[in-house]
Amino acid sequence: MKKKARTRLKSNFAIQALERPIFNKPHVLSRSRQIDTSGDVWEIGESHPVSLNWSAFSELPTELVSQIKYAFECILVTLAPDTVRGCFDSLKLFFSSVDDWGHDESVSEQLTEYLFDYIITHRSSNNEAVLNTLRLWYIRSYYLALSLFKRSTCQMLSRFTFKGNMKGIDVLTYMEGRSPLRSDELDRLRKALSALRASITPYDALFPKLVVVWLYVVLGVRPRQLLLLMTCDFAVHIDQSNGQKTYMLNVPSVKKRYSLPRQQFKTRVLPVFLGELLEQLITVQYKDLFSDDGLPSSDSQPIFRAKTAEVGRRERRATFERFEGSKDFVFFNGAPAAIIDYIDTKRVSQGHAPLNIKLTPRRLRKTFATHAASMGTPSYALMELLDHDDLQHVMVYYQLGVAFALKVDAVYQKQFSSHLEYFEGKITLAELVDRNNLRVVFGPDSLKKLVGIGLCAKQEPCSLQPPYSCYSCNKFEASDNISVHQEVLDAMREEIRQKFGDDAPPGFYAAPHMKACSELVEQLEVRS
Repeated sequence: MKKKARTRLKSNFAIQALERPIFNKPHVLSRSRQIDTSGDVWEIGESHPVSLNWSAFSELPTELVSQIKYAFECILVTLAPDTVRGCFDSLKLFFSSVDDWGHDESVSEQLTEYLFDYIITHRSSNNEAVLNTLRLWYIRSYYLALSLFKRSTCQMLSRFTFKGNMKGIDVLTYMEGRSPLRSDELDRLRKALSALRASITPYDALFPKLVVVWLYVVLGVRPRQLLLLMTCDFAVHIDQSNGQKTYMLNVPSVKKRYSLPRQQFKTRVLPVFLGELLEQLITVQYKDLFSDDGLPSSDSQPIFRAKTAEVGRRERRATFERFEGSKDFVFFNGAPAAIIDYIDTKRVSQGHAPLNIKLTPRRLRKTFATHAASMGTPSYALMELLDHDDLQHVMVYYQLGVAFALKVDAVYQKQFSSHLEYFEGKITLAELVDRNNLRVVFGPDSLKKLVGIGLCAKQEPCSLQPPYSCYSCNKFEASDNISVHQEVLDAMREEIRQKFGDDAPPGFYAAPHMKACSELVEQLEVRS
């Protein structure tokens, strides 16, 4: 059955099962090469090592394992190795929950029963990606006419609605250490990275990691995109008239479905300082006269080159020889944390406070996207910059802006509409006070009529002694009605005379709240 026809099939389409022998093929074809399937471990990686270890399924019935292998033989032709590995891991989670396979009931019936039990017990309100993967695996296996997969089960599975992974939740709500960096944090990070560049040379072991972090900050790329970068992707244009250099980088796509690595690119113009960093890195790695390595025979060499001791065909299991000499994912994923640890250690040794910023490639990528959207980058342009196939993955950054604007507008309308009307001269201060009773300062019973002394920034009842404590409080905004404040001052003085008589010590009249109220009255008299 052709792939195009298979994709149009529905779960209720009747397919006659085919009898297949136990899977014993020594080799199968993936989308890029031939894979050795004679052992328990299938090395399916392309640009980096990815493996499927079938020993995890040793407790399953032989017939079931055989048909699962037939299904994976099919998906290896179209899907990327990481996607295949994700499906494999989902199956491992599912089958690890199965206690025993009985002999009284057919394997097909037990598979259906165990699958539904797993789905019901693992429903989640946030992420049911594993369940959805299991459904797709089962339906695809039925399409392949594998005998253990039933039409009725496919019909039932098609009725489930699974919740996907809540992507962007750390963008819409702030999560410590995960959400995009704030503007002040990003500014401090940039300054720290610039200072670090001035203190290390291109020969320093930390220099490649610094370049990696700058690429995350400036371009918002993924670690895999950096792994695939070759020296031929880096271009330098020199203006003959003034000698100025322009730097460009062809960033390979890693999210285009059904395409091999380094098939599609997005040209990105680099800032001069970042272009110079890449130029220095390439020069040191491939044109260093103090190294035993000669000039490369081709310009298609990894930009981020691993040391000879780090490279091993047997360990890496990469498909294409050109990727054998590149750094691994540990280097690219750990570069931000290594840089920030070095910066914090150095700052502490110099008597400065550490940055205390948790950095990961994903967080820097979200920071890039958030700031790009806030600066007005069109959604289609941001989609291309982030290497996505559609707009749904980038709209969360624009929803953040819209949601924030709506919330701010609602706050202004609810909390500050009367204040704006007052400043526009549409209402008087007395009317403003009447509309905002929660912010009006009330004093003792004898002073309740003094409701116009000003406004308080507190959103809750004051635990002090208003209005006496108000005049020395930094959250108090006094009104410009001098007669009201004079009346408060007179009431304060009269209260002291009533309690202590005319012989009250002069210091009583110099209390901080009375002194502040007196100074306010004097200032208002001068203004009037």
